[in-house]
Amino acid sequence: MGGEDPTVTDANLLLSYLQDEATLGGEVTLSRERSEEALKRIGDELGMEPLDVALGVVQVANTEMVGALRVISVEKGLDPREFALVAFGGAGPLHACSLAEELGMQTVLVPRASGVLSALGLAVSDLRRDYVTPLLSSLDEIKSNRLEDAFEDMESTAADHLDSPEFHRRADLRYGGQSFELMVDADDLGELAERFHAAHERRYGYRMEEEPVELVNLRLTATVPVEKPELREPEPEGDAETGRREANFDGEWREVPVLDRDRMGAGSEVEGPAVVEFAESTCVVRPGWRGAVDEVGNLILEKNNE
Repeated sequence: MGGEDPTVTDANLLLSYLQDEATLGGEVTLSRERSEEALKRIGDELGMEPLDVALGVVQVANTEMVGALRVISVEKGLDPREFALVAFGGAGPLHACSLAEELGMQTVLVPRASGVLSALGLAVSDLRRDYVTPLLSSLDEIKSNRLEDAFEDMESTAADHLDSPEFHRRADLRYGGQSFELMVDADDLGELAERFHAAHERRYGYRMEEEPVELVNLRLTATVPVEKPELREPEPEGDAETGRREANFDGEWREVPVLDRDRMGAGSEVEGPAVVEFAESTCVVRPGWRGAVDEVGNLILEKNNE
């Protein structure tokens, strides 16, 4: 678009994770030569070679993303090592294995539509409306029928807006004197206090059962299911390998196979290091990772700890 400053895409291109002269979105044609020129300008200022700049750019980007992942996992009392990392967006699968390694995660899941996963999610999402009723009171002092009446009022409003919706009740709670709330399920009003104590302990590592619990808001989610497409992966279409190229991993150049995701099918396997080119994204399978395509089109990568 006329700019000359390097981006993370330029770094990934110089490392050969992306194909030189590939076209992105039908609008931008990649140029490895111009990427190297842009990275060299920074390298000249820092006394570094363009390759070292590219490796550093990717590492900084990975560090930023790891920090964001910690916010939604470790800082919420969840151990990321117990989960799989879902890679989406045009560039998500480029970095997924590196992020998983940083977090000690063993599994990466790359959906077939990873590059347009948000759009797919929007297309198949249920119709939904959210409602909230402020209701500031000590949980011990408020009567359950008042809560029930408030929920029924919201459900009546939702029924006017949506056709035969399904309801999910929740509540925002906090300890007296706190300035922040935690949301818990409220389908059983008698369990609100215990659910809050458990949620607080899970998030912050402790509970204060002697402290009064304060209700702040009642929330209602109303949904109407929509028809979902059947996701099924076809059989492979011959050899998926379209060529080989040199790519750089941790400062070392290695020859890697380049696989066309469209030619892969259920059961198709990949062993790192490798590059898998999707229609809307690219997946870098780092050394020590291997995986296969499942029946619904997910490329499931596992870390080999041997």
